[in-house]
Amino acid sequence: MRVRFVMAAAAASLLALGVAGCEGGAQSKSAKAQQVTLEGKSVTASGCVRPVENTKCLVVRGPNGGYYDVSSASPAPDPAKGVGVSLRGRDQGKNTECGRELTDVKWSYLNVQCAAATPSASTGAEEKKDG
Repeated sequence: MRVRFVMAAAAASLLALGVAGCEGGAQSKSAKAQQVTLEGKSVTASGCVRPVENTKCLVVRGPNGGYYDVSSASPAPDPAKGVGVSLRGRDQGKNTECGRELTDVKWSYLNVQCAAATPSASTGAEEKKDG
């Protein structure tokens, strides 16, 4: 009788450890899912599309002054039209040589005129021209 009690207690302990191990795995999967959600956040911006000098990038200035690389948009907005765009995309947390890359970009033209679309020069090139 005593042997059965000890074996039942041992089995219950193993079951409890197994359940606790599964919960820890679920928490780590939940944490991973949360990281993906944070990196894939939705972004909206509006402004003038500009090509970046010496690249094939198209950028739009974001609300905080940074640039969003919208080169993956298909079809891409045409900077030569001189019209602003409103866009929405997904920020996956990746930076390109031209700015923060947006994926799944959806955009539409606004009824806003932009200045002539000349390629944006890098900051270093501007300093060389000044000095």
